[in-house]
Amino acid sequence: MQESSSAPLQLSDLHLPDVPSWVPLAWGWWATAASIVAFVVIVVLVIRWKRKRLAPKKTALRLLTPSLGIQTPSSAIELLRQAALCYYPREDIAHLTGKEWYAFLDDQIGRPLFVPNETQWQQALYKKQSAVDTKALVEDCYQWINDALPPKKRRHVSVGKH
Repeated sequence: MQESSSAPLQLSDLHLPDVPSWVPLAWGWWATAASIVAFVVIVVLVIRWKRKRLAPKKTALRLLTPSLGIQTPSSAIELLRQAALCYYPREDIAHLTGKEWYAFLDDQIGRPLFVPNETQWQQALYKKQSAVDTKALVEDCYQWINDALPPKKRRHVSVGKH
């Protein structure tokens, strides 16, 4: 038999491969990053659009609060008309007056709020001294702006068009 040498073999050191790099990323990571960026951009655009759309409503509601001084029905109904003009086409509501205007307002919220009080509105708007509860009329304007604006697509109906 042949004797084996007890000397260790002369092997070279192990060469491990380099650690994988993060760059360049695989296409799946790029797709994930692009979808996250697109989602964030869409969310930001929707928030900006919604703020811009609700700005006239928020301004009108802020101006109708009792602490800012709009206490007369004439100034409240004027503010209500301005707010409505921000959301509805001018040709649908600019010509409305009197009963047609009140019918339009009631139609947008789906319940009678202005037509039953038409005589009170006329007295409050055109008489210097009126015995009408002006606070309730201003609150009706506040309630209409809060409930009707921005308009729902199903409620948009022009009333009294010439």
